[in-house]
Amino acid sequence: MSERLCPKGKLDIAAAPDLMSALSRSGEVDLCLDLGEVSSLGALCLQSILAARRQAQAAGKQFTIENVPDPVVNNLAAMGFTPEGLAGGTA
Repeated sequence: MSERLCPKGKLDIAAAPDLMSALSRSGEVDLCLDLGEVSSLGALCLQSILAARRQAQAAGKQFTIENVPDPVVNNLAAMGFTPEGLAGGTA
């Protein structure tokens, strides 16, 4: 089974609980995180995404990230990440 998550707007400290809840199934299903409607990404939500990726990988599930807009790419770069690296690649 596969699931697609499409959060919207600012993923900041206020959005973290909802994002964590949405990502909680990452060890149960293949998960695609579509960030196309996200305007910015904060550290706590980044941490939630990293935890979900680890959970998915530990369970042998796929975890992909798609449609990362430039402002989010910039947020990731400021925290030392790339979209590819966030999804578990080597970049």
